[in-house]
This record gives sequence, C-alpha cells and structure tokens, in this order.
Amino acid sequence: MVQEYGIYLRKSRVDLEAEAYGQGDTLQRHRARLLELADLQNLTVSEIYEEVVSGETITSRPQMQKLLHDVEANRFAGVLVMEIERLARGDTIDQGIVARAFQFSGTKIITPAKTYDPANEFDQEYFEFGLYMSRREYKTINRRQQAGRMASVNEGKWPFNKAPYGYLRVKLVKQKGWTLEPDEHSAVVQDIFRWYTVGVPNDDGTVRCLGVTRIVRRLNNLHIPSPSGRDWTNSTIQSMLRNPAYAGWVRWGNRAQVKQIQEGVIIRTRPRAKPTDEALKLSKGLHPALITQECFDLAQKLLHFNPDRPGPKQSVTMNPLAGLIRCDQCGRTMVRRPCGNSNKDTLLCPYTSCHTVGSDLALLEHLIVQSMKLFLSHFDQMPLEQDTISEIAERTSLSSARIELFKELEQISIQETKAFDLVEQSVYTPEIFAQRISELTQRREKVSGQLTNIQAALDLLNTRKQVKKEIVPAFRGVLDHYELAKTPTEKNDLLRSVLDHVDYHKTVGGRYRKSDLKIRIFPKLPY
Repeated sequence: MVQEYGIYLRKSRVDLEAEAYGQGDTLQRHRARLLELADLQNLTVSEIYEEVVSGETITSRPQMQKLLHDVEANRFAGVLVMEIERLARGDTIDQGIVARAFQFSGTKIITPAKTYDPANEFDQEYFEFGLYMSRREYKTINRRQQAGRMASVNEGKWPFNKAPYGYLRVKLVKQKGWTLEPDEHSAVVQDIFRWYTVGVPNDDGTVRCLGVTRIVRRLNNLHIPSPSGRDWTNSTIQSMLRNPAYAGWVRWGNRAQVKQIQEGVIIRTRPRAKPTDEALKLSKGLHPALITQECFDLAQKLLHFNPDRPGPKQSVTMNPLAGLIRCDQCGRTMVRRPCGNSNKDTLLCPYTSCHTVGSDLALLEHLIVQSMKLFLSHFDQMPLEQDTISEIAERTSLSSARIELFKELEQISIQETKAFDLVEQSVYTPEIFAQRISELTQRREKVSGQLTNIQAALDLLNTRKQVKKEIVPAFRGVLDHYELAKTPTEKNDLLRSVLDHVDYHKTVGGRYRKSDLKIRIFPKLPY
C-alpha cells in the first residue's frame, strides 16, 4: 500500500501583495508549516512541488501538471496543501481535471484545517464546492484589480510596471499609484522625434527628415543604448514614435489579451488595437510630456504615409537554410534577400549595425553540405559498435577515480560519527565540534562535486556509442536525399533534422578583397 505523501506549494495574489510589504517568503513559510503538519501526523513526504510561476490554468503551471501526473499514477496516499483553493483556480474544466485525478486515484488532500477523503461523499462535495468558490474569488479579485487600474488611468496615473524609454516610474507622494519622470535618456527620445518630423541639416544648409532605418543607423553609430541594451531596431523606433506617453498621455487597452482555443489548448495573443476599438482609452497623464502634441501628431501622419511594408506572406519556404544560420557577431538569425534578374540570392544579417558581410545563398548551401560530409568522414574512420582504445582508457580512469571518491565519502561519514561521539564524551568542546563538522561538510561538498563531474563524463562516454549509431545513419540519409529534394522546403526539413544551427563568420568580402568566410555546423546530439 502506498504510504508516500507529496506537498504542493503555490503563491496566491494575496501572498504576493503581502510579500511586497515585507512579510517574508510565502513558500518558505508554507513549506515549514506543512512539513510540521506531516511530522505531527507521521507522514512520509517524498516530493515537494513548488509553483514559482503564476498561471490561471493548469496548462501554464508545470508543477501542477507534474503533481496530477503523479497523483493519477497512484504515487501518493495523500497531498498536503495549505488550502484546497491552491490546487485550481481555473475554469470548470480545470476544476474537473483536478477533482477527477484525486477521486479516481483515491488520493487524500490534507490541509491544516481538514483532511479530504475522496472516498467520502461529503468530503468530495465539499472539495468541489471549495474549487468553485476559489474560482469565484479569483474572478472577484481580478475585477477589482481591473477596476483599480482603470481608475488609475482616468486619474492620469501610470498603470504599468515598466516605464517607457526616457522615463522613470516613480511613486506618487502621499497617495496611491505611480507616475513617470524623465530620466537621462529623455533627450534621446526628443532627438528621435525631431529627426523624424523636422529633420537634420545637410552640408548645403538644407534640412532633410530621417526615416526609421536612418535613425536606427544613427543611434547605433553613436553607441546610444537601446531600451533592451542591445542594438536599435526598426520596430523599436516605430513603437516609440507611436507611443502617446511621450506627448503626456496614458494609453490603456492598446494590446489587450485575447484568448483563443486551438486544438484544445488556450492560446493568448495581444494584437495591436485600432484607433476605433472601444477598449482603447486615452487619458491625460500626470507625467510631463517630452514632445509637443503637434510634434506627435505630425509623426503619426508621416507614419501613416510611410507604413512599414513587410515582405509577402508565403505558404512555402523559399530559403533552404531558413532558421539555421546564425551570425557569430550578434547572434541573430540571418535572412535571405532575393535578387531579381540573373543575380543570385544572398544570405545576410538583417541588422544594419552588425559588421557581418553577406554571402551567396548557393555558396553557403554548398559549404554546409561539404562540412556535413567532412563531419561524417570523421565517424566513418571509427568503429561504431566498439569503444576505441582511448575511450576504454578514459572509462577505466574515470571508474577508478569514482571508486576512490566513494571511499573518501565513506571515510568522511566515519569521521563525522567519531566527532559526535567525542562531543558526547566531552572530549570536543562545542566550538571544536562545530569547526570539525564545518571542515567535514566542506570536504563532503567538494567530493560530491567531483563525483558529479565524473558521472557526467561517464554518461557522455556511455552515450557516444549510441551517438555514433544514430548520427552516422541520419547524416548519410540526409546527404543521400538532399540532391534529390525538389523544393527549398524539403531541403530545409532535411537539414534541420540533423543540424541544430550553423555559425556564420564573414567580416571581409567583396569583389576586390579576399573573403574571411567561415562556417561551423552544430549537429543535433542526444547529450
């Protein structure tokens, strides 16, 4: 009969608010309380599930999914939780999943206030009623929070946790809520709007307005930090130019969350609202504006007449290397630039601030195939079923070292036992005993770390044989079928089946300069 018990810990919204006021770590307090309860009832706790992410549904709570899987597998006789409301606050479907898992497995739910036995009809009804009331409480709290945020928007307060670039989020004095204050980057925001709407002077005394791409290049050349701390991008500049906060407004409902069900899974998206949407609300903010209203309105007109023009949406992949090539300078995925007439397609890094030089797509495709053949030839020279002499020697050395470390751990345990005996016999003073135990603990941690490293090395050796048995046939199959593939999509699927990614390096190139093109393939390995 199963006698193991589990503990499930999750923070509620009330707990998060309490922690914000300095009331300590909720999970730590709950863990201590439930372990104390298990000790009082002589329960053996074998697993503790700590939910460190916030989620309304079971699909967004990985520890809850793991708990339900173990409950359905009849692993536990019971689960300890602070309140049954901690188990599920999702919709009726989620509540039914939780109730059914505990009911069919016969797993008890133990709280400090009451133990719920699913075999008891009254306990089962009380449990289901508790889940229902938990959902109602969640809805009530959510409505109250939304109403509070809307009231803050109407009063001109800043309702978001993050301030726009160029502002600092500060607490209002002697009242609830937050507002914004300009920071050291506010002048950069003003420059961006001025360059886009008024322009910059030319050498001949004329003035020309800068487009989004030219602004990106200018900021990156000046080494001005972006909101993310990385290079500036077109989308960042466009979002800033469309943000009414810089003109002194607070916008609400621009990216409201929309839930949809796709193949039985709830998908959350945040589409950009249109100016005519009823959910979109603008209120005059308490924070100072960085630009005038006239400047902001002019920027919107220019954006309207010069919209971002995305490439055509294609149902099939036109690039056989799509998603595989990474720039080794900035780490971003390189993209295909199609060329008309007789010119060849090019693969390049899409960020103008990057120093990487593009290359012909066909040339890169050829180099990747040749690199795969070279990689395969390395394995062809090695026995697939048997370990090499070097592998046998390495395995023997690691196994011997592991045995010695286990012996050392055993010796440490003996020394710890002796230390306890000596302190009981008053040979060791408490101070000497504490120092001795500390020294032994440090030795144990050091030896345990060495054991972990050795075990990892042994695991790597044990998987090499399997790697050779899997990688060689896979690479051969891809190379045999690659030339027969008729479409870029088929080629891309073949390459992605064996390659994780390819690092690309080229900073020198062109018609009259020698190229420093280098690539490095990273196969998909099971370790």
